[in-house]
Amino acid sequence: MAIFDYPFIGEHKIYAGLASKKGITLTAGITAAIIGSSFLIWYLPQNSSVGTLITAPRTELEIINDVYSRHNITATNIDSKFEEWKRGNVTASDMMNQISRDRTEIQNLRKELADARPAQEWQDSFDTYAKALDSFAKYLSTMETKVQSGNKTDSQELDGLKKEMQDYLNSSIAAMPFGK
Repeated sequence: MAIFDYPFIGEHKIYAGLASKKGITLTAGITAAIIGSSFLIWYLPQNSSVGTLITAPRTELEIINDVYSRHNITATNIDSKFEEWKRGNVTASDMMNQISRDRTEIQNLRKELADARPAQEWQDSFDTYAKALDSFAKYLSTMETKVQSGNKTDSQELDGLKKEMQDYLNSSIAAMPFGK
């Protein structure tokens, strides 16, 4: 005589015979494949060339145009933020963070120019542009000094470095071989 009748215990006996060896093997195989592929995705280095798109080599003009565009955006943004800092709308901490990010971007642009290995007729243009980036790096360092000291007055030194950078940019453009 059963005092308690648990319906799920009885149903367990009914479903116990439904699992076949083929079904269990198939489920185990699928599970192993999922776990194995997940492990491979985790194990393979993320920066490997496996799966990366192969692109056509960029021309010297494309490289220098890309560097110029990114440099111009960086310079415009930092100048705007610096003016906002001088008005008191940006904190010194935010300004220092922006200068640090921009310095890293300029180093990346400099490396891109150095790694490009341009044709001989482009070399002078690339070298001169690298000097423009070096001038901009000095510009950022001077700006950083002003922010650290809290000096919000106009600076002839900043203006001079900006002019030096612009002169190098103009020389770089003039040295491009397509205009000769």
